[in-house]
Amino acid sequence: MKLASIASLSSSSLVFALVVGLGACKNDPKTEGGETGATGTGEEGISTLSGDGDGDTTTTTTTGDGDGDGTTSAGDGDGEPASECGNGEVEPGEGCDDGNTEDGDGCSSTCAVEGPIECQGKVYACGDEVDNDDDGLVDLDDPECISPCDDDESTFKTNLPGQNNDCKGDCYFDSNSGAGDDKCEWNLQCDPGNPGAEIGCEYDPNAMGCDVELPQACLDFCTPAVPNGCDCFGCCEVEGQFVYLDGAACSLDNLDGCQSCTFFEDCNNPCEPELCELCFGQTIEDLPEECDEPACPEMFDPCEGTEDCQEAFYCLTGCCVPVSIG
Repeated sequence: MKLASIASLSSSSLVFALVVGLGACKNDPKTEGGETGATGTGEEGISTLSGDGDGDTTTTTTTGDGDGDGTTSAGDGDGEPASECGNGEVEPGEGCDDGNTEDGDGCSSTCAVEGPIECQGKVYACGDEVDNDDDGLVDLDDPECISPCDDDESTFKTNLPGQNNDCKGDCYFDSNSGAGDDKCEWNLQCDPGNPGAEIGCEYDPNAMGCDVELPQACLDFCTPAVPNGCDCFGCCEVEGQFVYLDGAACSLDNLDGCQSCTFFEDCNNPCEPELCELCFGQTIEDLPEECDEPACPEMFDPCEGTEDCQEAFYCLTGCCVPVSIG
């Protein structure tokens, strides 16, 4: 079950856009020299006005701003005016905008969100603005922090109540562990990779319920919260090996402290770097050279860090996702 890329367009949409564009040219007075016309280019920054309504060919050329939006105000080259921090409107590239440009008031001078990030009304270690493991990386800038619903900065283990109490696991990336309210359930004893060896759940080829078919409610709830390269139960591909995130000492700097696992094929989010996806455990520098930014599912904005996301969103494998699904 793979989420669609935000960059994908259907052929029917392109046909519709072409038809609309052609329709707009029909009976256009500019082609008859009767009205004032305007054309512009984003790269050269040239805007040409021709015709003054009397049918002659008088032409006046003015220098534009090069952003392709037909105005002379500065832009970023994508046809839209540049975002302005401090105007009270949250615009692309801003996490917040409260109308001023001061630090320390919840919205920084660069329009990045300040302050702890809550998860289901609580503040955990990965959202408390404290470098809990003293590695120089705070909260979600720390690769061991999976989401604001993670209470352990030093390992991939989320350390939420109920974790590791038995052999059964549910969605690894939500705000609780083992509650079963997400309709997802998997028995570690069914995994030949033997990730449950440390907690008395060694692989058992005769274990019951290993052919479980996950309900659609589980897929709908859990999959949007799963990072690129992971399955729903905490098995992720990191540096070419599949590791179980729930290990007591499992971290990016200590992959030897992680238990091996088998990727759960029926509930996952595989990473496709060839499509410019940022994989679990990677940083923005790991994107292929041909990629300008991470590819994200439809309606999710790309990001380099949580400071690029709007309030109540955080950056997960290069995409701004809502805290509510974490």
